[in-house]
Amino acid sequence: MTDEEVAQIGKALGDPHRLAIYTQIAQHDELYCGEILVKQSISAPTLSHHLKVMSELGLIASRKDGLNVFYHVVPEKFAEYLRYLTHLAPKVRH
Repeated sequence: MTDEEVAQIGKALGDPHRLAIYTQIAQHDELYCGEILVKQSISAPTLSHHLKVMSELGLIASRKDGLNVFYHVVPEKFAEYLRYLTHLAPKVRH
């Protein structure tokens, strides 16, 4: 993972709405847009934008089933992000 990717993911998840959306999706196997929208205090176009940003960063992925688009987290991407951040932490001395 590059410094740029880490910065972009940090910025994306630094947005309170995106963090709430990511958290909501992560708590389920997958959710469709309507389920996500019901729990958020944003418009459908704004939700779509936030989902697009997170999809482009590889944090979430989607699948289409009829008229519904289902979203799920990509745990490998988040784990890679956490590994990068963990390597930044100074070693704890005892």
